[in-house]
Formats: sequence, structure tokens, C-alpha cells
Amino acid sequence: MDNFQNDQNNWGRSGQQRDRWNSNASNSSYYNQPTHRPYGQGFLIASLVCGIVSVTACCTGILSLPLGSLGILFALLTYRKGKKMNGTALTGIVLSVMGIITGVSMLIYSFYMLPEMLKDPVFRHQTDIMFEQMYGMDFAEFMEEFYGYEIDVPE
Repeated sequence: MDNFQNDQNNWGRSGQQRDRWNSNASNSSYYNQPTHRPYGQGFLIASLVCGIVSVTACCTGILSLPLGSLGILFALLTYRKGKKMNGTALTGIVLSVMGIITGVSMLIYSFYMLPEMLKDPVFRHQTDIMFEQMYGMDFAEFMEEFYGYEIDVPE
């Protein structure tokens, strides 16, 4: 019975006997091996995308911090011991770090400049209008109600 199965396996679909040692690459099992994606390819792309979005969203301040952190995390997940880090991973790390640094600097600058900007009557009026539309109260009432912080309102 084994000989019968071997005979059946040696015959191709066209009814002709198949030559196992034919040098034709399409029939060779060596050349038809399945290809595998490189290790961590998805994480590399995710790191690069998070880094780019982190840099572009740095003007929001808050959004760039988690995106930059995720970009660094994804790049580090592709690192394998004893291997050199991929250029895409390094680019993702650099962009993520730039996004985090600029986001933190924007937050610090905003908190530092907010008291000075609130002294300007035009900025104060625009802020009050925005808070009226969003919360139904002006900025001073909002800060007092939710944070317990009383703001001096210039007359």
C-alpha cells in the first residue's frame, strides 16, 4: 500500500510523472518556502506613526505626551538583544522624544503665561465667552466652583 501512495504522489495533475529532482524553481520545495514578515514590523510602523503624530500634536501639549510615550514603547518592543536597532525604530524614538519635549515646554509656557494673559481685557473677554459656551459660566466662576481657586477680576 505504501508503494501505491508513493506512486500516486509522484504523478502530477496533468497525468505525467513528476520529477522530484528537476531544477525548475517552481517545482522545488526549497524555493517555495513561506515568507515571514520581519520581527516587530507592526511595532516599527506604530512607533513611527506615534512619533510623527506626537510632533504634529505638540501644540496641544497634553496629546503629545501619551503619543510620544507610546512611540518610545513600541520602538523598544522591537529591540532584540544582541541586534542593532532598526533605523525606523530610532526615527520613531527621536520623533517621540521631540514631541514629548515640545509638549511639556508648551504646557509649562501656558501655565506660566496664563496669569499674565488673563490681565489683558481682550483675552479675558474671549476666555469668558468660550467658558460661557462650554460650561455655562465665565472663567472666574469655573475656577472657583471646580478648583476652589479665586481669580481677581479686573474692572
